[in-house]
Amino acid sequence: MEKKCKNKKCQRHLSGGYKHKYCENCRNEHVKRIKDAGKTALGIAVFIGGTALTIVTKGKINPKK
Repeated sequence: MEKKCKNKKCQRHLSGGYKHKYCENCRNEHVKRIKDAGKTALGIAVFIGGTALTIVTKGKINPKK
């Protein structure tokens, strides 16, 4: 029996001994999407945190001193 990639858009044939449900390309794309989402979430958190810090300190933090 020949296995196929579970991605509906891909459907590549996988060898009989292949232990994953998705082909290597689909697995890499999935990991890339997760990493990009994490980077976006971190960027938003830093932006909001910096804005909140500025509001709380009323802009009195001067890094040049």
